Amino acid sequence: MYLWFFVFFFFSFIITAKATDPLNNDNSHQSMESLVDCLMQKKEYIPVALRFLAHKIQSPQELESIKALQVLEHLVIRCDSKFIQEVAKFRFLNELIKVVSPKVKS
Repeated sequence: MYLWFFVFFFFSFIITAKATDPLNNDNSHQSMESLVDCLMQKKEYIPVALRFLAHKIQSPQELESIKALQVLEHLVIRCDSKFIQEVAKFRFLNELIKVVSPKVKS
């Protein structure tokens, strides 16, 4: 049971990393579609994928951030309401606010 969880978690992590890779231009659509399939099969991995996407969106590399936003847009269009409900939660939205809000130096 735990081995299957680890294998599927690692597989979904690899797919998310491949879909958000800014250097991966040739098969990015295929990577995004396999990520959609992965998240539609195992809905409990949606928060993990969103946490990883939020981390990529906050990247100092502009291309990586833009690619992660493109993946997020594709997932919102293709996934079901469970994914959209997770995106609408404050946890994910607060991570996105960190990107657009100015840094406060104290």
